[in-house]
Amino acid sequence: MAWLVMALGGCAVPRADPVLRTSPVWLADDAIYFLRQSGSDPIELWARDPEGAARERYVASHEDLPDPCGGMDELFRLPDGRLGVALDCDSTRLLAFDPAARTFDRLGDLRSRVAQVTLSGDLSRGYSAGVSDRCWSLSTIGLPQGELAPTLPELTCAAGASARSPVLTRWGGLVFAATRDRERTEGTDTRRWSVHLAGFAGVPFKGIGPTFQGLPDLDLSPDEHQAAVTATRFGRSRLLLVDLKDGESRELLSSEKGLAEPTFAPDGRHLAYSDLRNIKVVSVPG
Repeated sequence: MAWLVMALGGCAVPRADPVLRTSPVWLADDAIYFLRQSGSDPIELWARDPEGAARERYVASHEDLPDPCGGMDELFRLPDGRLGVALDCDSTRLLAFDPAARTFDRLGDLRSRVAQVTLSGDLSRGYSAGVSDRCWSLSTIGLPQGELAPTLPELTCAAGASARSPVLTRWGGLVFAATRDRERTEGTDTRRWSVHLAGFAGVPFKGIGPTFQGLPDLDLSPDEHQAAVTATRFGRSRLLLVDLKDGESRELLSSEKGLAEPTFAPDGRHLAYSDLRNIKVVSVPG
């Protein structure tokens, strides 16, 4: 019996840990950066060639970070051409990665944990999105001290609303996703979200385009004329383009798998996104 147990155990095929690929940022024509994690291993920074998913390359790990306080949690695009890296510490630490020099610079520590970040051209201010009890809210950021202050009081948790996925324009406008619906149930988010603009044409904020469900992720096209949004409509995960002038929308694709974290190519002709397991690329219609 002991021999039989050993034989059966020896024939078992080892179960491979899943490899997750998240938080893509299309930083340069030849490089999409993303976070990669295999099983319970530490999260690493990787890059891939937009032309081929098989051409992935390791970039950096926790040991390469200056004074690391926690693991890499989110990537975001910096206006100066570098890659922003948020670390999950007791608060959130912001770093800048220079792909040419392969070096990290510390931008500052925020006063609390946040999930999403966008910064201005001089890297001294910006916006963040944080979540508490399933409610998302926006805050202004002041660097390097890391001050956080609530913004847009009508779209705060206290007002029964949620706002997330902020992206600053070059001239200081803000594009984000928001909902005025209260969260009623656990599980899948069923609130009605839409793209919002703040600071456009002197208007404090306004919603445009269609409504959708699910927690939306958003990126702004290089010409700042349209937003790419991943969201849920009619039970399927979808990648949408929303025109910021008239709110007209186009659907690029839909899937039963979850689509998240869209990121525009520098030329605006393609989009990358994550389905958690892989980083994929789709063309943007002209």
